[in-house]
Amino acid sequence: MAYEALYTRGRPKTLSQLIGQEHISNALARAISAGKTSHAYLLVGTRGTGKTSTARLLSKAMNCERVHEAQLAGRPLDKKEIPCNKCDSCRNFDSSPDSVEFDAASNRSVEDVTRLLSTAYLAPLRARVKTFIIDEVHMLSFEAVNSILKLIEEPPPNVAFFLATTEINKVPMTIRSRCQVLNFRLIPQATIAPYLLTLARRLNVTLQEDAAKKIARLAEGSMRDALTYLDQCYAMADKEITLENVNETLGLISDENLDDIISAIKAKDRAAVGGAITRAFRSGLAANIIAESLITRLRDIEFDMLDKGDRNFSEFDKIIDALRAALGEMYGSGIPDIILEMTLMKLAAPVQSFVAPPMPAQTPSRGNLDAGQKIFYDTLEVLNGENKVLAASVDKAVVTGFADDTLTLGFKNKTMASLFDTNSRTQFEQAVTQFVGRPIKISVVVDENLPPPVLSRLPEPERSNLANAIKTFQASDATKIND
Repeated sequence: MAYEALYTRGRPKTLSQLIGQEHISNALARAISAGKTSHAYLLVGTRGTGKTSTARLLSKAMNCERVHEAQLAGRPLDKKEIPCNKCDSCRNFDSSPDSVEFDAASNRSVEDVTRLLSTAYLAPLRARVKTFIIDEVHMLSFEAVNSILKLIEEPPPNVAFFLATTEINKVPMTIRSRCQVLNFRLIPQATIAPYLLTLARRLNVTLQEDAAKKIARLAEGSMRDALTYLDQCYAMADKEITLENVNETLGLISDENLDDIISAIKAKDRAAVGGAITRAFRSGLAANIIAESLITRLRDIEFDMLDKGDRNFSEFDKIIDALRAALGEMYGSGIPDIILEMTLMKLAAPVQSFVAPPMPAQTPSRGNLDAGQKIFYDTLEVLNGENKVLAASVDKAVVTGFADDTLTLGFKNKTMASLFDTNSRTQFEQAVTQFVGRPIKISVVVDENLPPPVLSRLPEPERSNLANAIKTFQASDATKIND
């Protein structure tokens, strides 16, 4: 006999076995007990949360003989009795011609739907209610949806529709407004893990608790995914499923390896980070999978800290933000491994390496010459547009020093220095003060050995290159360059 997958063996047989959707099973149990079931249901939720299984349970319950007898007698029904799974109708449900399942993802045309629903107006052959289960109804074409609409709006007697979808926003409002909507929630990890442990005991295999929690976390709220992962581990393991078996079978990085990377980052040990990330890559995992695993592990650590009353996880937040940015860079990149490695290396760098290097010490006589030159030439640029006469009077000056908010300007001869000091120094002092936003004093010196102003305006290495070139020429040529 062929092996039956766990997610089919683990399907609920009654409403009481619908795990993680108690709000739906309780409401349906009351409706069935009172005989108030609808002719159309829209089941909404992500994959593996029990939509199709619930549709089958409802379909079976509508035709269950014992449920019908309890309704006639006015006896309230327990969820364990819905359906009974013992009467002829329940036992023959899978082969009944009155129970039709349809996959709209692969049969989405109006012809497919018309052919399916052509028997809707015919009386059921054996069952009390003819049921139609349409999965992924949002995949139907516009014309196919309209062909269903009339049937749901004015249903034939003894017909019920169960429409399942993962994307309710794609289902037309005309359909939604004519159905009872059942919203399926993601199943919590705390619900999935105990169920897996119980199921493992039925399979006569030992499932370690940490392994069950890891599978539950990977399932991301989907019971079907959890059962598929367990089935895979069950097939590969012997009589016991450990966390190591789960990591090895599903191709995951171990928590120990992740903790090694995180500890090395906290210790600012680049060598340890390099060794830990190398071991992670040896497992054959892609860089984005390792980054996502690190983020998930850091999230788990932070929640554990919250449970203990510890709120000091700013460093973990920094690592998570860096990894998220790295994931964005990896998308479409040809070097994702290097991006992850360099991100982790930067996180492990000593704190001082992120501090800007200090400015080189200036000699007392020159002061902060670079800052003074920037102030001088920026002010001169403003004056060229506002006061060209004043700008021309200081154009031949050279900044020789800047200290204690005093800007020292040098001229090559006494005449130029005297003219500037008499006619322009006060105005230029006011212009610089206004530009900088604080009082700046101007000092004037005369130095016949000053370099041409053109050299002062150039950054290195252009300044040195031009100075060497000037030395090669005669003084008259240097004057031409300056002019």
